[in-house]
Amino acid sequence: MTFALLKLCQKILLIGHSNELNQKQQMRLHTLNAFAFASILLVIGFVIIFLLLGSYSSLEGLPIAVIMLVVLWLNSRQRFEAAKISMVFLITIVVLAMALSDRRTGTEYILIAVACASILVFEEVYKILFGFILSLACFGFYSWYDASYVFVPDPTVPYEYMKSIVMLISACAIAVQLLVFRSLINKYAEDLQEANKKGLATNEELKASNEELHSLSEQLDWIVKQKSTELQSYLDAINVHVYSAVTDTHGTILKVNEPLTKVTGYAEEELIGKNFRLVNSGFHSKEFFKTLFQSLADGKTWRNEVKNRRKDGSFFWIDMVVIPLKNERGATNYFLTLALPITERKDAEEQKEKTSKMLEDIAFRASHKVRGPIARIQGLMNLMEKGYLKQSEIDSITYFLKASVDEVDVATRELTSFVNTHYEGDSSSSIQTEFNCQANKTLN
Repeated sequence: MTFALLKLCQKILLIGHSNELNQKQQMRLHTLNAFAFASILLVIGFVIIFLLLGSYSSLEGLPIAVIMLVVLWLNSRQRFEAAKISMVFLITIVVLAMALSDRRTGTEYILIAVACASILVFEEVYKILFGFILSLACFGFYSWYDASYVFVPDPTVPYEYMKSIVMLISACAIAVQLLVFRSLINKYAEDLQEANKKGLATNEELKASNEELHSLSEQLDWIVKQKSTELQSYLDAINVHVYSAVTDTHGTILKVNEPLTKVTGYAEEELIGKNFRLVNSGFHSKEFFKTLFQSLADGKTWRNEVKNRRKDGSFFWIDMVVIPLKNERGATNYFLTLALPITERKDAEEQKEKTSKMLEDIAFRASHKVRGPIARIQGLMNLMEKGYLKQSEIDSITYFLKASVDEVDVATRELTSFVNTHYEGDSSSSIQTEFNCQANKTLN
């Protein structure tokens, strides 16, 4: 039974409780609930006692219980200010009306209890002063009224007992408020003490964590410095051996490195703000660049070998990679272009292609203009060696041999002139060696 009553009291104290309220607001709410609940119980007990004594004037105290029920209901709807105003100001007016209606029953002492309650339930100082002054003013008005007008006692009302009991009820109501408020303050102090202990323990943990973090920070600083040095080395290597440029999405050059300015022949200020079309050689087709633009529009990296034109009009080849640079939302803002020089390799490939074409031409000419006469000479020499020719045919054979030799001489002269005309000035020993080997194979 006692346990159930304690649970009920605790439940009533928590009416309207919310974690959004701070500690002071929760304390004032619980105090208000305690005062309202205690007032209801005391009023009901007061009415029952005096009804048993035959005094029906005690029923006038029931409006106080009704107002306190309204206060609890307002708190349950979290309308805390309305509940406080109803408890202090509305109760003050009702109690004054009851005291004036049924004088000298001690009802006026309830005003003192209400004045004390205003100190505990209001947070703003002006509301506390207004509630306190209003209660005292009503008490003073009642005292003046009672002294100024003739009092006619009601024989059915035990004034002495009623006055004492009302004073006792008022004192009990004040005591309940103070006890609840005191217990809340003690609990708050204990919570603060416990929080301080936890805070001290937490501070020790934080101190240890800070020391560990400081150590880790020093290690990270060392690692960052090492990586920064390595990164700078990579960047230095790139700036020496790799052409690099940054452009916007329209191909306008925003940044270039020194190797790129050297290979193009343009100064940095001549390239910044210009489009990459400035170094376009015109060698590549529209489809070539269409593929480039489509890949970049899809956010993909593009790579290919590109022939460009220098400022002086000469050409150079690069193996070029274009990388889209995206922001945190995934949109491409810039393009990074990295390239390696491949002009020497491309020149070697071009020279090899020329040599191959030259050797093909030589083989064609040798097979058509040299092999035929040589084959006839070899055939006639075989006939002479085997003695198949008559003495009378010697002159004819000699004529044919001379004609074939002349054809070989003409063919070799044309071949030499062809080589000198089409590949004049080529002093590559490897090409000359390859040419000589192929010519010997063809002639043999």
